[in-house]
Amino acid sequence: MRLQSIEFIRRENGFFRFRGKLIPAVRLNNGVGVAVLFRPSQVDEDFAATLDPETYLWFPSAKQIETILKALDKSDEQTAQMIPIKEWGGLRPRSLKLGDFV
Repeated sequence: MRLQSIEFIRRENGFFRFRGKLIPAVRLNNGVGVAVLFRPSQVDEDFAATLDPETYLWFPSAKQIETILKALDKSDEQTAQMIPIKEWGGLRPRSLKLGDFV
């Protein structure tokens, strides 16, 4: 697979908002997620005979991983702006500081 794009997707009131469309979400809480979109590449064809048809390969570069980690931090900050910290349902985001909880 080849990295196509990294996008922020808002989830509000039980719906994802993505490219002008509302998509029902299983989780109802609000937040901003990071979506990593891929497109097929030559490596998928190269390994097609070895892998089952529903398995794909991605060889990420260090730069791509760094970009995704930065996007995750930014999505944590955007989510924290949308909802009160005390309602946070996941792990404590790295981007939040102790003072954010006071």
